[in-house]
Amino acid sequence: MKFVIPIEPVGQMRARHTSAGKFSRTYKSKQQQTAENRLLAFAAQHCPDEPMDGPLEVRIDAYMPIPASMTKPKRVQAMSGELRPTKKPDADNIAKHLLDCFNGVFWTDDKNIVGLMVRKFYSDSPRWEVEIRQA
Repeated sequence: MKFVIPIEPVGQMRARHTSAGKFSRTYKSKQQQTAENRLLAFAAQHCPDEPMDGPLEVRIDAYMPIPASMTKPKRVQAMSGELRPTKKPDADNIAKHLLDCFNGVFWTDDKNIVGLMVRKFYSDSPRWEVEIRQA
């Protein structure tokens, strides 16, 4: 299955911690929860009837916005794929965000992911391109 999610890719944020006396609590920030809900809302139309099971391979192409400060020659390189983003979010955080959001929705558990490819590109239309297939 292949699909496109037309929103800017973001990475997984660090978990937040709070403590009261001897007790500590770990939670997601509101910003992280909002990003996850937004991603799932766009992906919902592509959800399988039942979460997939068995070994799966996932390919994620993250198309990041081209910075406004980029010069015209570099912009041309970015659009052709010659220049790729080396800024945050990190590829592993992009993968973590998507895999955690899709856990229990697209697949039964992310332990079923046996192959993963994450690539970052520049584009005038930021988006996620996702491919999920049986391994």
